[in-house]
Amino acid sequence: MSVTKRQLGEIADVYVGLPTMQSDIRGAGRSVKVLTVRALTGNGINPEELIQADLEKLRSQGREIDRYRASAGEVLVSARSTSLKTAIVPRELDGVIINATLIGVRCHSVLDPRLLLAYLRHPEGQAALSSVTQSATSQMNITVSALQTMSVPVPPIEVQQQLAQILDASDEAYHASLQAAETRRQLAIQIIANRLK
Repeated sequence: MSVTKRQLGEIADVYVGLPTMQSDIRGAGRSVKVLTVRALTGNGINPEELIQADLEKLRSQGREIDRYRASAGEVLVSARSTSLKTAIVPRELDGVIINATLIGVRCHSVLDPRLLLAYLRHPEGQAALSSVTQSATSQMNITVSALQTMSVPVPPIEVQQQLAQILDASDEAYHASLQAAETRRQLAIQIIANRLK
């Protein structure tokens, strides 16, 4: 298998999210959901952590809202955070606006975004991300231009399809095991509740 290294900016569109201020949040006008770095978890995105921003206020400030809408399948990277966080935009959040604490990565057809996400979560990918960060005391900052220069492995498309199938199977097994664990937990609680009657 011949894996080539390419700069991310050659194989993806990389952009920073919408700058928002505290005064933009929870305005009285029509609101829009905005995804911030706070919503990124170790395994994805917590939709409960999305914030509401005043859409009319954002538009009145001359901001082009639609250019900051993320599509399902886009990879998100924390731009400013105390730790490097990554996630992929799920179908149910298609079109969500991302704010400037995040960088969006729209992979071209040459790289499957699921593989990019897996790489960024691996220690080798984390080291590559760390090498392009500008660290201040406890805060790490990544710029679009720095992320564009990061080298990422790009296997042939046929290999990417096989690897994506492995990732999909792993994700299915992971979610099934979580659901089974929750079912067992609820069953144990019910048994105990029945015995205490």
